Amino acid sequence: MNELAHMTTEEAAGALASAGLAIVPLGSCEQHGPHLSLDTDLAIADALARRLAADLGPDAVLCPPLGYGLSEHHLAFAGTLTLRPSTYLAVLDDLFESLHHAGLRRVLLVNGHGGNIDALRLAGRTARRDRGMLVASIMWAVLAADEVAAAARSDAFGHACETETSMALALVPDRVRTERLGPAGRRSSVDPMTDPPRASVDESVWLHQWSDDGALGDPRLATAAAGEQIAAAAHGRALDFARRMLIRPLPEES
Repeated sequence: MNELAHMTTEEAAGALASAGLAIVPLGSCEQHGPHLSLDTDLAIADALARRLAADLGPDAVLCPPLGYGLSEHHLAFAGTLTLRPSTYLAVLDDLFESLHHAGLRRVLLVNGHGGNIDALRLAGRTARRDRGMLVASIMWAVLAADEVAAAARSDAFGHACETETSMALALVPDRVRTERLGPAGRRSSVDPMTDPPRASVDESVWLHQWSDDGALGDPRLATAAAGEQIAAAAHGRALDFARRMLIRPLPEES
């Protein structure tokens, strides 16, 4: 696996010359209920990115992760650190510029935080328009939405719930405080059309409006087996996509 951060500059030059794809793990630093660490999103994304880079071998370079994201909706809970959307987009644009300079015009963003999704879409569109790059972003909960739905047993899920906790148990079990898994706190509805996981209206709702302990669903229902099933589906689909992306023609630079 070509892990850029662990290389010397001479080693990096060789890896970058032979690779066709940069893989960048993305997450957040935000609360995940009483039982998951603040870096859960990043830890899961990094684990999935490593699986992907290992299977792609010399065709890909694994870049250092970006552990801050868009988490303003979690600020009511201690430990949450967030960037403004304009800052986040600027950081991504600078990263894409660096990768372009290094000769990599295909980038796969392995994202672990739902709050980043809108910004990643915009960043990818801008990189294509301004730099002639192909930038795609994947999120495990979207890639394996069918497996997530099959594993979920609560009406509302999507954050620090049974499915995300299952993923953590499977991929990064040291991030789970199993002794903190207790009865779920308050779960509230803001509006049927904005509530997770089937929101049909996009409204800025803060997490504490849905939950007083920062989690959704019932994390006590999580299992490592369910997490590995979700992870396997997400990985397989991501790997198929990455291999197709490697041979897709690049857009014209403007």
